[in-house]
Amino acid sequence: MEKRLFQQNFLKRMDWSGTFGQILDLLPDVAFFMKDLEGRFVMNNRRACEYCRAASEEETLGKTDFDYWSEDRARSYFEGDRQVMETGQPIFNAVSSAPEEAGSDRLIIYSKVPVRDHGGRIIGIAGIHREIEAKRFAVASYGRIGEAVQFMHRQFAEDLKTCDLAGVAGLSLSQFNRRFRALFRTTPREYLLRVRVNAACRSLETTGWTVARVALEAGFFDHSHFTRTFRRMMGMTPARYRKLHTRT
Repeated sequence: MEKRLFQQNFLKRMDWSGTFGQILDLLPDVAFFMKDLEGRFVMNNRRACEYCRAASEEETLGKTDFDYWSEDRARSYFEGDRQVMETGQPIFNAVSSAPEEAGSDRLIIYSKVPVRDHGGRIIGIAGIHREIEAKRFAVASYGRIGEAVQFMHRQFAEDLKTCDLAGVAGLSLSQFNRRFRALFRTTPREYLLRVRVNAACRSLETTGWTVARVALEAGFFDHSHFTRTFRRMMGMTPARYRKLHTRT
């Protein structure tokens, strides 16, 4: 108890915005954000500001995801934040599309935790995320699982089975599934589907291919499965996505 009081007394004296902010800006590959109950930004480190294409943290203060992202993407972020704030349950190491732009080929691993006041009441949310990019994926940090992730990013259009990925990682199927879920809070199959949907988003934005061809090029051999998966992950049909995000 004395040690805890010692810690609390010191932290009360800290200039959180100054000290904490400086440290967070030194993490070049980690984006940190904090929002209030209304979803308004209270803090953003340098990497998070880069995602928002903002010159400084001050520029983002008081703004929301809707000021920086498309309606569907901002709504997705808002709903995820609200889930954490209403339940008080944090999210650790979940996988999602990178927030930099629609159809990005990058994924992120993100975590979100509720922010509480001194009385224990939830007053907001804080989170971090970092990119997963196939060429730079930290195999040293994730071991053979990292090699399987790189393989998924390179060969996503092939008819990959989880047992194939386990073989790349040099693990049994049960070991691979268990370790993958522990690292990414999702199954290998769901992760692969996310990679494929991201690839489909890029094709829908940049090509005139039919939806059927988009599905095939992304590794979906069943058109109806592609449409169901796309709607579940993106909140709309492929045709609707193309209409909203086609570059002119």
